[in-house]
Amino acid sequence: MIPARSCCQLAELTGIFYSTRGRLIKTGNGQAAYFSLLRNTVARKVVRLSRSLAQIEAKYHAVRTAKRTAFFIELPLPAELEPAFLTPAARALPPKPCDRKNFFRGFFLGCGSVNAPSTRYHLELVAPTLGWATVLLCLLHEAQVRAGVVERAGQHVVYVKDADGIVRCLQLMGGNRAVMEFENVRVVRDVRAQVNRRINFETANIDKTIGSALRQVDAISKLEQEQGLETLPPSLREMARWRRDNPELNLSELAAQMNLSKSAVNHRLRRLVEIAEAGEEVNKTAS
Repeated sequence: MIPARSCCQLAELTGIFYSTRGRLIKTGNGQAAYFSLLRNTVARKVVRLSRSLAQIEAKYHAVRTAKRTAFFIELPLPAELEPAFLTPAARALPPKPCDRKNFFRGFFLGCGSVNAPSTRYHLELVAPTLGWATVLLCLLHEAQVRAGVVERAGQHVVYVKDADGIVRCLQLMGGNRAVMEFENVRVVRDVRAQVNRRINFETANIDKTIGSALRQVDAISKLEQEQGLETLPPSLREMARWRRDNPELNLSELAAQMNLSKSAVNHRLRRLVEIAEAGEEVNKTAS
């Protein structure tokens, strides 16, 4: 029977193996797991895991091309470990929750990535097959993470786009430090977004207030030039003079200065604009 600690290490190791489309090859002493990785840190982790698990010395070498560097791993397997590397996708998930966490961590190390939260919220795993994409989707749904699958360039990508879901994924993998860093950046981003929304809202209100005031002042100027403010009813005449002399005030401030309600001020200003527009229509018709 494999000890609990070794089971966790084996789950993580097989997760890396399956995520990279690994295969078994014949060697002089039996079989070996053969797979490639794109990150040297993950390759070194495979070496550490294999040493800790069964005192196995994994062989790996780097192959550099113009676009990237790949690390090829050859991991000799004792006979008792071979079944763990031969399980179909539908039955590959370990039954114990702790082993599932380690398996998912290994899978993420092999084919996963997460964006910096300062840009956008996005975590994805490029599954080796549709079957594996389905397995990962079920695992994430078990952890109450909203995830989806999309086909991209012939590959099936499992993705998570909400911040809470990404945090749960990081917790599922045991990445407590990553969770703290993610949450710190997330808080800063959310505060900045709230400030920007508030500024945009206030700017829009100011623009709206200024635009309305300019239209009202323009209408009052036309009335004054064409028929004189003395021809207006006393309430509108008073309103016209207040607005003409205080174009920078919004409706609430203007109402407070005149000891009127905001609705009364708004009604009178709207009436002044209507009278000015009606005068324009008459002039156009006459001409």
